Amino acid sequence: MRVGVYIDGYNLYYGARTMCGRGTAGWRWLNLRALAGDLLEKHKGLWPAAEVARVVYCTARISGAENHEGQQEQDVYLRALRVSGSVDELSLGTYRHPHRDGSAGRGGEAEQADPEPPTMAGDDSGQWWRPRS
Repeated sequence: MRVGVYIDGYNLYYGARTMCGRGTAGWRWLNLRALAGDLLEKHKGLWPAAEVARVVYCTARISGAENHEGQQEQDVYLRALRVSGSVDELSLGTYRHPHRDGSAGRGGEAEQADPEPPTMAGDDSGQWWRPRS
């Protein structure tokens, strides 16, 4: 079974920063492909032949006009993900700022380029199925 891993970069980044502490050296350099592989290995009983086929890191670009330092830090991080082979694809969406009524969440939220989840999944044998709701 080939597994595609899609990572919500915004929540991973800020969740890790909160857990590790901003001043902790190296906390940003998590090997995302290795993490996905470790998770599959832990569930080998459920998916004995599963392998990570694709890792997609989804995020929104930080605006340099609003946060120059943040944009530079993100540039370094995204470049490291590419060069290290930790991800196969960077999927860049847009960031929606919160509305005055708070409808976009407390701090705003990133929007996916294609917000619809896949309606069907398949494997190498040509068998297709619909994910459970």
